[in-house]
Amino acid sequence: MFLLNDPDQVHTDSFTVFSSALWFYMTPQTPKPSIHDVASGYFIPTNADAGAGITDGFGVTTNIINGGLECGKGYEDTKSQYRIDTYKSFLIHFGLPAEDEATMKCGNQKNQLPWGGYGH
Repeated sequence: MFLLNDPDQVHTDSFTVFSSALWFYMTPQTPKPSIHDVASGYFIPTNADAGAGITDGFGVTTNIINGGLECGKGYEDTKSQYRIDTYKSFLIHFGLPAEDEATMKCGNQKNQLPWGGYGH
């Protein structure tokens, strides 16, 4: 209730910033799965997902976060490509295995996750 009275706390109060980011990461928002489900390997694309070009991988996290602006253009948006490049640099920095770059992209995914998909 306190956020309804003072919504600026979402970007000014450090505890609220962290809490809201964690909530967004963990909570599915139909028809979107949670980013946690994708990152932890629980996300398994359904036939509806596959029909929308949604595959398992980093690209679907971009679609969950900002798909309406960055995905579904038929090419990789500049902001999405920056996310990919940053993610790849983190993989290298932490000595994690490389991933297939094709699964990191969302340019060919529909920019809205489908009804009947995993997140629905």
